[in-house]
Amino acid sequence: MGDIPYSAIHENRSTLPGNLISAHYKKPFGYRVKRSRGTRDYYLTLTLSGHGRFHNGGESCICSKGDVTVITPGTPHYYATAEPAVWEFYWCHFVPREPWLPLLQLPEEIKGIKQVHVEDGRMLGRIRHAFSSLVEYNAEDDAFSERLAYIALEEVLLLLARCSSFAARQLDPRIESAIRLLTERYREPLTVPGIAAQVNLSPSRFAHLFKEQTGEAVMEMLIKLRLKHAKRLLDLTRLSVAEVAAETGFQNAFYFTRQFTAFCGCPPSLYRKQKL
Repeated sequence: MGDIPYSAIHENRSTLPGNLISAHYKKPFGYRVKRSRGTRDYYLTLTLSGHGRFHNGGESCICSKGDVTVITPGTPHYYATAEPAVWEFYWCHFVPREPWLPLLQLPEEIKGIKQVHVEDGRMLGRIRHAFSSLVEYNAEDDAFSERLAYIALEEVLLLLARCSSFAARQLDPRIESAIRLLTERYREPLTVPGIAAQVNLSPSRFAHLFKEQTGEAVMEMLIKLRLKHAKRLLDLTRLSVAEVAAETGFQNAFYFTRQFTAFCGCPPSLYRKQKL
C-alpha cells in the first residue's frame, strides 16, 4: 500500500449486490479503491500484467500476472496499482449461484481475500478468453447477453477450480446438505439451531463451519435466497409487496422492505416500477 495510510484513503461507493458487472482495466500508479465495510457480493480479478496490491485493513498482498484474486463478502478492503507499474486486469462483481460455492473454496492469502496463481500458460489463456467473453457479453443488451455472461463467468470459475487442487476440494457433506435445505425450504421459518440439528452438528460448530466453507453466515445466505426469489416475483407477478414478502418467507412486510432496500438499493415498490 506504500506510505498512504489506509484510514486516509477516500471511501468509494459500494456496489449493488445481485448485479453482474465487469470490465477490463489498465490503471497506472495512483489508481485505488477503498470500501471499509466491504461489499455484499464477491469481487473477482484476473491480473494480466503489472501488479496490484490488496489490503484488508490489517494485512496486504500483491497480485501479478496470472493471479486470480477473490474478495469475499463483508471483507473491508483497499486495492490499488502497485508502484510503479500499470496494472492491467479483468474484474467482476457477482453473487454466486448455489452450485458455484464449491468452486470458490480457494486458498486465503490474507483474511477475507483469496488468491490462486495460474502457472500453466494454456490454462491462463483459457481463463483470460472466458473473462474476455464475460466482459463482452456483460456490455451487450439483448435477450441473451445476461445468460451468456453468467455462462462465461461459470466457465472462469470452473477453469480456476480445475487448475487449483485446493478449489477442487468438495464442501463438507453436512454443509452441502444445509445449503440444499436452505435452497429448497427458504419459505419456512428456518433457524440456525434447527438447521444444525438437521445436519447433526451443534449450532456453534455448524455456524462456524458454514461460514468457513461458504464465506457467508447461515442467515445471510437464507436472506439472499429469499430476496433473489422476491425479485423474481416482483418481476413476473402482480402480487403486492406484502404478498411477495409472505411468499418468500418474510414474516413482516416492513422487515422485508428494509432488507430488500439494503440488498438492491431501492424499496421493492420502486424496483418494480423501474422494471416496467
